[in-house]
Amino acid sequence: MKNIFKILGLVTVLLFASCNSGPSLQEYFVDHQGDVDFVAVDIPSSLLNKDSIELNNEEKEALESVKKVNFLALPLNEKNKSRFEKESEDIAKILNNEKYETLMKFGSNGTNAVLKYTGADDDIDEVIIFATDQKKGLALIRVLGDNMRPEKMAKLAQSVEKGRLDFEAFRKIGETIDID
Repeated sequence: MKNIFKILGLVTVLLFASCNSGPSLQEYFVDHQGDVDFVAVDIPSSLLNKDSIELNNEEKEALESVKKVNFLALPLNEKNKSRFEKESEDIAKILNNEKYETLMKFGSNGTNAVLKYTGADDDIDEVIIFATDQKKGLALIRVLGDNMRPEKMAKLAQSVEKGRLDFEAFRKIGETIDID
């Protein structure tokens, strides 16, 4: 009987240890939203002004699948260089978790970015963009949604890149952290 209790105790300890495998991206956002060094903005899909934008069907479906965008940035200055390095490492550790699939990585001239996602290949739950710039700081963006499809999100991203979609909320964020 004592052996059964020992085994049950060991299993319980192992279960609790495996459940706490480190901070999640959600916890990171919550922990840093009130931090004065960070710029934090949550943008509900209602602020994306979907009705005033001329979209094709794929772009409409992609935009409709977006429910919320979380934005967190640490603008770099002389006082927070070591914090910039620490926060960049912390975020990279979180995103190295196997639940985050890498879509792409790119970088040049001191700027690095990685795009990751969670969910199935044909039904993405969230898209994560993590970018660092050795002169400007870091930015972490979570795009949360339902039934986001990679190919449609790619079309939407191309439309944004070409300037066909103009999201005033994102422009204001850029102005806040002095993005060129």
